[in-house]
Amino acid sequence: MVRHFAFMAALVVAGGVLLGGTAPVFAQVAPTECASAYWLESPPADMDADDASPAIITERAPAWLKTELTDACSGKNFTLTDFAGKTVYIEAMATWCPPCRDQLARVKDAAAQIPAEERADIVFVALSSEVGLPRETLAAYAADNDFPFIFAVMPAEMLTAMAADLGQEIAVPPATPHLIVAPDGTVGEVRTGSASPEEVLALVAAARAAPAS
Repeated sequence: MVRHFAFMAALVVAGGVLLGGTAPVFAQVAPTECASAYWLESPPADMDADDASPAIITERAPAWLKTELTDACSGKNFTLTDFAGKTVYIEAMATWCPPCRDQLARVKDAAAQIPAEERADIVFVALSSEVGLPRETLAAYAADNDFPFIFAVMPAEMLTAMAADLGQEIAVPPATPHLIVAPDGTVGEVRTGSASPEEVLALVAAARAAPAS
């Protein structure tokens, strides 16, 4: 079942409140070593300000989708609606979760196969359910594993809202829940279980080819 404007995140027990310098794949702008800078850098000054599509998606998105997040590597603030118009792969994860690490390694392999001319339009985001985890700890996890994605810790209220909206299947990091958000904001079904690099690429390709809703 397709959902609209609903990015997923993992929800686990956190504080008793919720449920019971590496070489990146993508070219970076010096001197940063944050892979996330590829997508989080400021847009070009000559971007058409009259383009209404991103604004429409943002307006129709649920409030929790517009929650401010902090990039683990750079400390830069962003929201998921900042990626309106792009294809976004979202992976729920936790640093203590071996299946998450294995799945992110497969996603990394998939990302490395994307042609250079398409990379700016395909965003990879890993969202940690470890409420209260210092961003520096998450950044170290990404660096230690050479994962060239955007990493962020989900705020508790956002995790709760997302679990209520998306269902409990996204609440268990070891299940490796993941989904694709199409350029028009349409969100595909939440999938669980391991996905091969080829399966990840197929999901991305299908989302990019889907007609706007």
